[in-house]
Amino acid sequence: MKKALIYLTTLCCSAGAAPYYLPQPAGGALTPYDWQPTWRVDALYAIGSGHTIDTAGFRTGLELYNNGDSPIRHQFGTCVGPQWGTEHRHHIRRKLCTIPLTLGYTLNIGLTDNFFLFLGGKAGWALGHYKERSATHRVSESCHGFTFAAGGGLKIQCSERTYYHLGYDFARTYARERAGSTLGQHIISTGFEWRF
Repeated sequence: MKKALIYLTTLCCSAGAAPYYLPQPAGGALTPYDWQPTWRVDALYAIGSGHTIDTAGFRTGLELYNNGDSPIRHQFGTCVGPQWGTEHRHHIRRKLCTIPLTLGYTLNIGLTDNFFLFLGGKAGWALGHYKERSATHRVSESCHGFTFAAGGGLKIQCSERTYYHLGYDFARTYARERAGSTLGQHIISTGFEWRF
């Protein structure tokens, strides 16, 4: 009985001292509890660079957002952004449809408590289709390939769970099926984010 009491006392003392000896997360360090899922939806207009057609569409995705007290906040996510466009030039009608599927990272820098500058990039694969028609010929072909985008913008925290943002991305898609074809776009987007 005496041994059991000694063991119990030793165990209690060790458990009481544990918080002082066990490693603690550093102040401001990220923990799994800091990450919160966020749903994002954007309306976008893409101005074609070079021979690329202007397109319009939307972008939506799910992201993990670090909502700590730090002015530096991180965001990782995946998104899909279908876009469509039609152009009439010199009696030729051209149509382009692309659906980029990307993974990305965004760095949010707090300028004030509710106002952020964000910088980010994303990369993935784009599915696409191109059509061209005139009085003398018709073309219809796929234009799938690697795609990436990089840019930034401004974000305002409207409430505890909602954010409004306005951004710009420069995007490129390297279409494998069309020899030497690179689709370049300047994308202006605006939308909302909602944290679960």
